[in-house]
Amino acid sequence: MNVVIPSNSEPLICKEETMRYRRFGRTGLKVSALSFGCMRLCDDQAYNTPLIARAIDLGVNYFETTRYYLGNTCQHRTAPGLAGKTAGVIVSGKDGIGPDQTAYRFRKEIERQLDILGLTHFKFYQVGWFGWNMMPHLLKRGGVLEAIRGAQNEGLIQHVGFTGHDTPEHFIRCIETGLFDSLTVPYNLLNRMYEPTIKRAGELGVGVVAMCPVAGGMLAFESDKLKAALNMDMPTTEMALRFVLSNPDVSTACSGMNRMEQLDQNVKTAREFEPGSADFGAMCEGLDRLRATLGERFCTMCRYCMPCPQGVDIPRHMEIYRNWKCFGLAGWPQSALKGIPEAQTASHCNECGQCETKCPNTLGIRAMLHELLAAV
Repeated sequence: MNVVIPSNSEPLICKEETMRYRRFGRTGLKVSALSFGCMRLCDDQAYNTPLIARAIDLGVNYFETTRYYLGNTCQHRTAPGLAGKTAGVIVSGKDGIGPDQTAYRFRKEIERQLDILGLTHFKFYQVGWFGWNMMPHLLKRGGVLEAIRGAQNEGLIQHVGFTGHDTPEHFIRCIETGLFDSLTVPYNLLNRMYEPTIKRAGELGVGVVAMCPVAGGMLAFESDKLKAALNMDMPTTEMALRFVLSNPDVSTACSGMNRMEQLDQNVKTAREFEPGSADFGAMCEGLDRLRATLGERFCTMCRYCMPCPQGVDIPRHMEIYRNWKCFGLAGWPQSALKGIPEAQTASHCNECGQCETKCPNTLGIRAMLHELLAAV
């Protein structure tokens, strides 16, 4: 029997002189080792357009978008750079799911995003902000899965994935349903929570898009501790990408970029790094030893310390303190603390001690806050 290839099927661009490519799960597609997260594009469209176009010219063939990023302007900022260059490129769309979501509304959003981006179809469309507890809303009659299957039958969508921040165990259950071709999860040197999920995805042939490979910019700060743990002497951002791409079950590292030099450096790292030369197990062991320096008592972000009578965002401060002490990111605490609203900063702590009486790990929270503020 002859198999008819869908009319919108086409090989992805492959520019091996500037980019490496990896298997995208069971789809048969080869995706660029570096992919482009469009949620960090800047306000200057005259800069965004050539940035996107150059990424494609350098061999990047996966762009992650949704209408909702950047105040509902993400896809509008992405589209001009894609003009005339969409053949052989994956531009993913994404819509959320909830109890009120219907097949009709989900379908209309697919069409709306295609129109904004100037596409005839999505090679990948994602169910966004997803978790195991959302499965009934996906499967219900007149729900999202009906819209997805209908769009696939009409050629508007080829493959479907999901993204979210549920537990690793719940995400494993999601991919074991067989409903999804890919998943997108945060994964980097500092956050390896989803390693079991990524491993299971590799076993099942589910593609893995590793978002936040540079930890939302945190790994732009240098760390001698991380260099020693990984036995690498190079900029921390380069180490970060190399670590993610050393995991054989990761399909692509999706980095949010908004500067030309950032794109060029990331492309250079992805091209020059030979995954077979890396000892992923040894890297993980080095990171485990580094994490062990925190001891058995450290903040687990349980939030039992909240609410603070003075309005201090204690968990956020403790997260900054933990990563500062563990990974030694020079200059990062100062930058991170600037992102906390003034009314929630540790400067308002009056040392009442209520947080310490509620902390299950009996941490000296007040002393830690003082040390953090003194470093700034």
